[in-house]
Amino acid sequence: MATKEIEIVRPEKQAMHVLVVEDNPTQSTLLRLHLQKLGFGVDCVMTLANALERLSKPGIDVVLLDLSLPDSNGIESFYRVHSLSESTPVVVLSALDDQEVALEALQHGAQDYLIKGRVSDDSVVRCLRYAIERNRVEAALRQSERRTRLIIENSLDAFIAIDSEGCITDWNLQAEKLFGWTRKHVLGKLVAEVIVPSRFRDKHVLDRDQLFSMTRGRMLNKRREMYVLNKNQQEFPVEIGVFPIKDRDKQSYCAFVSDITERKLIDEKTRELNEELERRVQERTTELIRSNQELEQFAKIASHDLQEPLRAIQGFATLLKTRYKGKLDEAGDEFIDFMVDGTSRMQQLIQAVLLHSSIKTEEDLTSITDVSSVLDEVFTNLRQSIKESKAQFEISEMPEVAVERTQLIQLFQNLISNSIKYGGDEPPNVHISAELSVDRWLFTLRDNGIGVDPKYAEKIFDMFARLHGKTQYQGTGIGLAICKKIVMAHGGKIWMESEPGQGSIFYFSLPAALHAKENSHG
Repeated sequence: MATKEIEIVRPEKQAMHVLVVEDNPTQSTLLRLHLQKLGFGVDCVMTLANALERLSKPGIDVVLLDLSLPDSNGIESFYRVHSLSESTPVVVLSALDDQEVALEALQHGAQDYLIKGRVSDDSVVRCLRYAIERNRVEAALRQSERRTRLIIENSLDAFIAIDSEGCITDWNLQAEKLFGWTRKHVLGKLVAEVIVPSRFRDKHVLDRDQLFSMTRGRMLNKRREMYVLNKNQQEFPVEIGVFPIKDRDKQSYCAFVSDITERKLIDEKTRELNEELERRVQERTTELIRSNQELEQFAKIASHDLQEPLRAIQGFATLLKTRYKGKLDEAGDEFIDFMVDGTSRMQQLIQAVLLHSSIKTEEDLTSITDVSSVLDEVFTNLRQSIKESKAQFEISEMPEVAVERTQLIQLFQNLISNSIKYGGDEPPNVHISAELSVDRWLFTLRDNGIGVDPKYAEKIFDMFARLHGKTQYQGTGIGLAICKKIVMAHGGKIWMESEPGQGSIFYFSLPAALHAKENSHG
């Protein structure tokens, strides 16, 4: 299959356009023909007026100007052309061989000064091309400088340029607003003497010696906080970043400065508020510790004082039941039974409250207890109820935890006895497992009991919370509250997931023994 050639058409490069201002027709024609031969676009005029009229319109890249014109003569011709179009480069081609005129023209913007009869046409062309290229480069630089200046002037930070001697070479509008000094006033002055408080000058980041020291130590390009001085000799805090600029063999610096007075005030207020909050928390903590100690003492005293008359009532109620059982009518025997049962239940409640108040609320990570040995002791304590209920247990490998042994026994014994008590029609089946998570063990105790409505999942951990009547299930209603207090005292959490008739799952976390060992050796 033959391939079809594809013609690629590239746009022609736009020709450079020269305005030849020459009153000699022959010279003008020769220049035009030579330039056009080399690809230039050429416009020729013979008077200054015509030149100015053409320059008022776009399209001229360079002017080749003769200074001797009918309507203007000498350097004045150059001034008028240059003032009308400063962005257009001008090359002077004149018969006037005057060094002073040539120097004046070059000093005021002429790209070159050529003498007729001493330069070839090729030299003229090279000068024109060089003038155009140089003008383009300078225009690009000017545009870049304008953009840079615009960025600097619109910066939210004050900008300061500093030379290797520590003198200010630039200063933007934000710096004028921040320090109060105009750019004209500060240029050429030592930056340390303008904005640095005298007490800081020897060690200030804008001190010349400090700048060079930081350059060697690579400490620049980092923002730091310090105090500076404004025109009214007022000190205020700023954040400053100093950046090195190396141009050939010269080292200079630029600094960006932002006022942080408001931030400092906010930080100071925040610090004061934090200190006040910390003081109040400390006072509150002290008060809570004292209050807890008083409550604990009160609970012990109240429990002891309540048990004395209760034992007397319980003793007499038992005596009545022993002596007069069957001698009273049916209602009398029932009243005595209520009395004996009530006093026994009251004694259990008092003992439970005393046990709950005796649990320490602060975290103790110094004890190390093997959970397996604790479960063995719990099964021994509950041997009779386990036997009667025919309960079965599946126990995964148990770890060591940072919990005091007696509290751990209370925790597992209350949870396991609950699973047995609320086992339902089937023999209780309890599964206990543990999973390590960072520095804590997450325990799971799952049973197949009667379950609980999810809306009561949090309520059951409250003191004296009972979801069933005392005649249906015996107990004080404080067992799970004790479990919660033990777990929370060790920085853990306890919660339950359940559905009626679907059993219950208790989750609770306890600190790992490894964590306890690290703390004890610390």
